[in-house]
Amino acid sequence: METPDLRVLYTELLRRHGPQGWWWPGENPFEIAIGAVLVQRSRWGQAVISLRNLERAGLLAPTPLAGATEETIRSLVRGSGFPTVKPRRLQALAAWWVQRYSTVSAMTDAEARVELLGIEGVGEETADAISLYVLRRPAFLCDEYARRLLTDRGWDVPRSYRAFRRALDPALQEARFSVAELAELHGLIVEEGKLRGR
Repeated sequence: METPDLRVLYTELLRRHGPQGWWWPGENPFEIAIGAVLVQRSRWGQAVISLRNLERAGLLAPTPLAGATEETIRSLVRGSGFPTVKPRRLQALAAWWVQRYSTVSAMTDAEARVELLGIEGVGEETADAISLYVLRRPAFLCDEYARRLLTDRGWDVPRSYRAFRRALDPALQEARFSVAELAELHGLIVEEGKLRGR
């Protein structure tokens, strides 16, 4: 099948679901980034409980979270799954935030993504979520919602995230989305997936 027309898809989904706004929840950029790690292989409801636990403990800020004990963090985010790795990942992100976040504005989009991928526990999907919703850089989340939607529409979606991203790049170049439109499109794709019960 030819590359999908993402602009047509965007218009169709916007008509069906209405504007989603700046879709990813969070009170500030750091909370959004922490949420992106907590929701890995977890449900959003579980991630929210962990976020509120961190907030009540005074740890929903970079310096306090980076300096907390792993055991303390583990007890607060246990509900988000993977209790042996998520505390380490959260602290790695918090430490990066303290040391490097202020330098990202001087980086290109590609450099910023490489920087994020260097943080322990930040894989490709999480890096794209943080790039889009925190750094406000152009990124398309090649997540399961997008995979299922495009597969349902007859597009042969590559198996790996990286290959999916690479294959979709010509369609994204053609669509010329703004960062706000990419955020909107992701929210619309998620809403479509929920409507279909996926």
